[in-house]
Amino acid sequence: MIETILSLFESSRGLYAFVWALVSFLIYALVSNLAALPDIAARLGALETSRGLVPKTAQGVVFELARFGFYIGLPFIALFLGWMDIRVMGLGMPNWAEGLQWAIILLLAAWLILMVIWLPYLRATADVAVAPNSTRSFPRRLVELIYMQFHWAFYRGAAISLLTGILPDAGYWGTAIGLGMVYAEALTNPRIRYQLNQLGQADTVVWSAGQAVINALGFLVTLNFYLLVMIHFLLTLTVPHLRAAPTERSPLASPSIARPQRARE
Repeated sequence: MIETILSLFESSRGLYAFVWALVSFLIYALVSNLAALPDIAARLGALETSRGLVPKTAQGVVFELARFGFYIGLPFIALFLGWMDIRVMGLGMPNWAEGLQWAIILLLAAWLILMVIWLPYLRATADVAVAPNSTRSFPRRLVELIYMQFHWAFYRGAAISLLTGILPDAGYWGTAIGLGMVYAEALTNPRIRYQLNQLGQADTVVWSAGQAVINALGFLVTLNFYLLVMIHFLLTLTVPHLRAAPTERSPLASPSIARPQRARE
């Protein structure tokens, strides 16, 4: 009887975590679609901080705080309320010895594959249009990397929490569901859907999608959030995956109709 009650309690906590993840999903879908409206897109264009680390206006600070709350705050709330165990996100005190071995193997395999596939792709498409907002400062890229890692871990951890005690392989199925949620969420964004149809603008989206797969595989073999951050950082640092920045930039009236500039040689 006690075991049954405890099982129901554990399942309810996982349900709360998964519902909270769905709330995050809906917030992203709603905000990204509202941001695609021309009037709102014009206002957000002035708040864009993708080329720098520190916002230069009060509105920019508020914008960044809202993004911090979404990517870091929502997972923290789920952990604080006890809906998720820190271990399902790879936090806490993971097994470093075994995890590091798998992390090195995965890092080398991913690096070789990306060097064989990604670099020839960039060379073959060197003359295509470059997205005007595709370049970011290195500190800004680190911030976005941390945001992505926490966001992916949140969705994955919520799915694992939901399935724990229901399926014997909750870790595997939860990881797959979390990855699917990441992809589905991205496709709700009109800007991302537009970029996927434009060769010069799809690079960052495709790169992030590949990193999400590597992240999911890495979690299954390491169960270590910190090693996943290390793998993502080292791949970002050592694999050239960005095109040269355009020398001119046209005003961004709307993400859904943005027209990229040509890279000058």
